[in-house]
Amino acid sequence: MTVDARLHVRAAVWGHADNRIAVLLLEGGFAPAGLTSRGLTLVSSVDRVALPVTAAWRVHLDAAGALTVHWPHRRPLPDAVPVEQPDAWRWAARRRGAVLLLLGDHVGLTEPDPAHRRTLLAAAASRGALAATAAPFTTTPFTAA
Repeated sequence: MTVDARLHVRAAVWGHADNRIAVLLLEGGFAPAGLTSRGLTLVSSVDRVALPVTAAWRVHLDAAGALTVHWPHRRPLPDAVPVEQPDAWRWAARRRGAVLLLLGDHVGLTEPDPAHRRTLLAAAASRGALAATAAPFTTTPFTAA
């Protein structure tokens, strides 16, 4: 990500009933090659995403509801950032013990219309501009190993 790039973060819940998944979408100046070299997988369709949990990427939610995303870099990607979360987001993240992270550039996170956001996200996936991983989730702070 370039120094001038702005990072946008949005939490979402995909699925229904007991099959819900906590999703964290990050949009910025990400290059797909840079993301795959850091352990992420390119996603070609947002309708079928199945990924292994990648320990190098981790999501922490603190008591105040702020999110930190640790990644294979010396500093967290977002660090203790307040992110509005849908009602079932925490439940789904705790239940699965993981969060689906989707990262890309020009994926429409700032678009106000949810249907249009979904269209832009799908377009980013189809053009190879969306990378993802399943990241372990905790409300207990991570400690350096």
